[in-house]
Amino acid sequence: MSLRVVLVNQFYPPSPAPTGVLLRDLARALRARGHAVAVLASAGLYGSAAAAGEAADDAGIAVRRLGRARAHGDGFARKAADYLFFHLRAAWALRQLSPRPDAIVAMTTPPFIGVRAARYARRRGIPVILWCMDLYPEALAANGRPKSGGRLYGRLERWARIERESAAAAVVIGPDMRARVAASAPAARIVEIPVWSRRAATEPDRRAALNLRRERGWAEDDVVLMYSGHMGRAHRVEEFVALAAALREAPARFRLVFCGAGAAQMSWFRAGAGLFEWLDPVPESRLTAHLLSADVHLVSQQPEWTGIVVPSKYQAAGALGRPVFFAGPADSAVARWIVEGETGWVAAPEDGDAVARAALELRDPEARRVRGNNAARRHRELFDPEKRLRQWALLVEATVRDESVRRKGADAAPRRRGSANE
Repeated sequence: MSLRVVLVNQFYPPSPAPTGVLLRDLARALRARGHAVAVLASAGLYGSAAAAGEAADDAGIAVRRLGRARAHGDGFARKAADYLFFHLRAAWALRQLSPRPDAIVAMTTPPFIGVRAARYARRRGIPVILWCMDLYPEALAANGRPKSGGRLYGRLERWARIERESAAAAVVIGPDMRARVAASAPAARIVEIPVWSRRAATEPDRRAALNLRRERGWAEDDVVLMYSGHMGRAHRVEEFVALAAALREAPARFRLVFCGAGAAQMSWFRAGAGLFEWLDPVPESRLTAHLLSADVHLVSQQPEWTGIVVPSKYQAAGALGRPVFFAGPADSAVARWIVEGETGWVAAPEDGDAVARAALELRDPEARRVRGNNAARRHRELFDPEKRLRQWALLVEATVRDESVRRKGADAAPRRRGSANE
């Protein structure tokens, strides 16, 4: 059965946005199974521009770029404008689709684009699968605008319930997100499919990582704990400060290294003064070697963001065989995965005893090695790209098949006399 599948997301490569990279993986997996795949995405990129228009990538996927080729904004007003214009352009592009698609997969950037897809699909009998990479309006409330409980937030909550319950399946990426969606949309059909990382520790990358350590002045026996990525409001730094202080008197030299940017970067810089080292962001061509240059990866999450986002840094660390020190709530997805697989250390917010215990164990090279090996094994079990992409492809195919059966049943059902259809 060859299907026509449309994927909708604001970002798609060459944009480096993680959601776009994951969507391309899905597009190529569906194409490899013989399905025709089209993508609706913005023409703009993070900080640069891509050519607008329509083209096919190297896997034969039709990519339609909407809007002008310009950088997306960072401020609230600029982001809101980008979201609005993408909604309008996506609505127009959906109406122009020909032939009619068999299924639509909509991500959650921009917020509520799944509602837009559902409006188009409802009258045409097309199933929509919602891919929840983050949750709105919960993320807006966690950011402080609009505040939970207000009239505007209540309206957005209703949109979210419609988006999640009107989807043939709402795909979540962690157990904590599953709980959030189930509470907000009781009638939603929820499917949990974690995200993945395609990074691999090849020998050339390992050699490049060693060279990178030398370039940065790190000794062979230095133990590097690295945070690499976005430093936003969803993340916390307090336990990293406590960990750095606890490791200052260790026999080996421990380095807590931070690389990235974001709204919280300056506050982190001040909090870690004299304790943290800072690096400039690295290009994608050196990113695998950069991540391999660390002995332990640092990941964090604010409690109020539990289930709203699921940090994907954990998967990247596991793919490279690196253990993780996680500063965040014990009921979050990352904390559960670490505890279940013994792939690192967890320190709940304000839990100084947990930080102290982790600091003692981190001094043991064997403890770091065992947890790193566990992380690699856990990644193969839970986050292997081929397994998760096959799960995705089977979900899309089964959803179309179920919708086809439902339509045939509806068409075959006898109509009652005097009904509105007569």
